Amino acid sequence: MVKERNYIVETLKSSGIKSQVYTNMKKLKQGNEVHVGAVLRNGETFTRSGSKRKFVDQEGRRKRRVKLWDRNTSLHVVIADTSEEKVEEILEEFLRNLKKGIDVDGNWVNIVVGEADWVEEGDSILKAKVAVQFDITFEGGIYEDRDIKPMDILALSDKEE
Repeated sequence: MVKERNYIVETLKSSGIKSQVYTNMKKLKQGNEVHVGAVLRNGETFTRSGSKRKFVDQEGRRKRRVKLWDRNTSLHVVIADTSEEKVEEILEEFLRNLKKGIDVDGNWVNIVVGEADWVEEGDSILKAKVAVQFDITFEGGIYEDRDIKPMDILALSDKEE
C-alpha cells in the first residue's frame, strides 16, 4: 500500500497541489488551508486466487508464477480549493497524469478511479469553498514464483520399454 499511496501523492503534487498532501484524517482536520490535497487509506480486500502463468526469467529458467491472492487497495483522494474552477483544473490535470497502472515489486497493478463526489463549503470538515473526493482502487495481487523442473528424456524413454 505504501508504493501506491506514494504514487498518488506524487501525482497530486505534479497536478497542481502546492501545499503538503495530507495522508491521515487527523492532520487533515487540523489543517487550516483552503488549498488542500489528501490521500487517505480506505481499506484493502483479499480474495483467494489460483491463477497460474508460465514465463522465462532473465537467466533463461522456466518459471510458473502463481497468484495466491487478489489484492485490492482503496485510497480516498480529496482535492479542495477556493473555487470550483481551480478544483476542476487540478482534477483534470491529475486524471491526465494518472497512469493505467503501475509496477509494484515487479508485478503490474491496475488503477481504477471511482465516482467523484463534489462538496460545498459547510458540507465538509475542510476550510475550502469547494472540494472533490473520490476513491482510487489498485487491483493487484500477491504472487509466488516456482521453478519448473526440466523433463528428463531418459526417464521417459525407460518407462516406455
